[in-house]
Amino acid sequence: MSLLSARNSKGTCPHSQSLALLNDTQCTCLKGPLLDTEASLLNLTEYFNPLDAKAILGCRLLDSFPKHISFHSCNCSSLNNCNTHLESFDCLCLEASSSFSTLVVVTDASAIPPRNMQAISAAHFWRLGYQVSSSKAPAGRTTAPDAELFAIRLGVSKATSMNIECIILITDSLGSAKRSVDLSVHSRQAHSLAVCSTLRLLFCSGSSYRIEFWDYPSNAE
Repeated sequence: MSLLSARNSKGTCPHSQSLALLNDTQCTCLKGPLLDTEASLLNLTEYFNPLDAKAILGCRLLDSFPKHISFHSCNCSSLNNCNTHLESFDCLCLEASSSFSTLVVVTDASAIPPRNMQAISAAHFWRLGYQVSSSKAPAGRTTAPDAELFAIRLGVSKATSMNIECIILITDSLGSAKRSVDLSVHSRQAHSLAVCSTLRLLFCSGSSYRIEFWDYPSNAE
C-alpha cells in the first residue's frame, strides 16, 4: 500500500490515508515530510557512487592510513567518563595552542524545523590559540546529521589548504565524523567522497600528517 499520490505510487493500492485520496484543498492545507517527499520525488539530484574505487575493501582510507585517523568518543552515560574525556580535551587544546603545525577545527550545523528554511553548516579554525578563519555555507533542506557532515567537509577542505601537520576536528556529532571517511552508499555520500579524496592527498604527501576527530558533548558546560 502506498501513501503517495497516484502518479508516484505506480499502481500500488492506496493506503487509507494516502495523498491519492485527498482533494486539492486538503493537499494545500497538509504539511509535513510526506508532502515534502511527494513534491521533490521527481527532482532528486543527490549523487551516489556505489562502485568508487576508493571504497573497495583494502583501498579504503581507513585501510590505507589507519594510523593517520583517530576518533575520540565521549561516554555521556557516565559522569566520571565524561569528565575524564573533557579533561583530556582541555589538555589537547592547551597543547595545540602552542604548536604552529596543529590546527583546531570546530564544526557545527543548525537544521531549522520550518521546511522553507535551509540548514547552515559552519567551521571555525584556531591556531596558536587564536581564531584565524571561518567557513559558513547553506547546506540546503536537509537533516541535522547531513548538515553536520557538510560542516566537516568544509572544515577538512579548508584545513588541508593550510600549512599544517595535525588537524584536531571537534564536533558534537561523532557519527557524522565517522561517516565522513565512510564511502558506502549513504545520504550525502558526495561529502564523504570529497573528504576522503582530500585527506588521501594530504596523507600521501607525508607520514607525519594526521587528523583526530573529537566528540564534544552538546550538553557539556
